[in-house]
Amino acid sequence: DLDMAFVPRTSPKPSLSFRIAGMDVAELIEDTPIAQAVKLIFHQLFGWQVYTFFNASSGKGSKQWEPKSGLASWFRVSHFEPTSAVFRPAEAPFILISDIGLALTGTALYFASKEVGVSTVLYLYLVPYLWVHHWLVAITYLHHHHTELPHYTAEGWTYVKGALATVDREFGFIGKHLFHGIIEKHVIHHLFP
Repeated sequence: DLDMAFVPRTSPKPSLSFRIAGMDVAELIEDTPIAQAVKLIFHQLFGWQVYTFFNASSGKGSKQWEPKSGLASWFRVSHFEPTSAVFRPAEAPFILISDIGLALTGTALYFASKEVGVSTVLYLYLVPYLWVHHWLVAITYLHHHHTELPHYTAEGWTYVKGALATVDREFGFIGKHLFHGIIEKHVIHHLFP
């Protein structure tokens, strides 16, 4: 509950409003290949964006989820909000600079699409963007999920226990040469961010 990323759900999932033969429809379909494929596609295509805008995978008990109401509660944990609970106050100017950079990039992409066409910009920018984010989400998911990783309750969780509840993965040649060792050396970055 107190961890910042990939916290497993501990309460029952919301149920669909109807049942078939006395059985919950959501429970009936959750492990079907089509349901898993849809979940995987959504996770890989939109996981990074949902995480950066809403910090979606953090625990609801983490310090980042201090109670707020209304629209402010959604952006209280956004990675684009300079005063977000995700960052220290000293980091706010850097987040603002990053936001300005994103706005300038968006503006440049808009003018590029006017000049060379939307399809060219999609091929040259959006496809590589989604490809990088696919790998980022997939690798991070693998770091934070393993059958032997412990998950702590709010009472048992400490920063160090949470930081060590990840796993390094061996990706061989690909990990060493294409991903520059980030897959094999993940746990240490939690201890020295």
